[in-house]
Amino acid sequence: MAQVPLPTPIYHFTHISNLSSLISSGGIICKNGVDSSSITYQSSAYESVQGHRESFEVPVEPGGVIHDYVPFYFNSLSPMLYAVHRRNIPGVDMREVVFFKTTAQTVDGAGKLFVFTDGHGIMALTDYYNDLTELSEVPWNVVNAKYWNNFVDGSRLRQSEFLVHSKLDWELIETIGVYNQTMKDRVESLIQHLAHKPSVEIKLGWYF
Repeated sequence: MAQVPLPTPIYHFTHISNLSSLISSGGIICKNGVDSSSITYQSSAYESVQGHRESFEVPVEPGGVIHDYVPFYFNSLSPMLYAVHRRNIPGVDMREVVFFKTTAQTVDGAGKLFVFTDGHGIMALTDYYNDLTELSEVPWNVVNAKYWNNFVDGSRLRQSEFLVHSKLDWELIETIGVYNQTMKDRVESLIQHLAHKPSVEIKLGWYF
């Protein structure tokens, strides 16, 4: 089994148009929180999958449903981002996607509640965990491989998730990754007045 990367990076992506409301909210809010607050939000996901996540019960503490959590992947290069790259998500251009990177240890150290999985969160074969000592259960050989389709069940395994309950506070974001200088300039102009300014970096390796 592949070694757990320490610290353990986790990545959340969203459309650039969501950044202003995210800043106003003080961080990344879970889907149920966004909906209850009537926040305008540009989705970058399959709506059919979102319906399942809305009702899927998380089987370990703190429980609830997946939409009570902010989703992160352990690798930026996920099947979901590939769907965006292939323009399978209407109205979303991958070049306008921004990444927020932090680490599992940062989340834990801040006292945030979380769970994580060893595969796509709604799949029957996927197990859930809530203790960082269990990170070895994540299929790191698939998560960090160049091509997940080289593995049996690779797409499910590559989509192992780290789910932060309710909200990921802005102060816990360490790096914002963008596709090009235009996006870098836009992000930097939006965060220039904030006390906490994550490093904004062009990260082509985080994109297809």
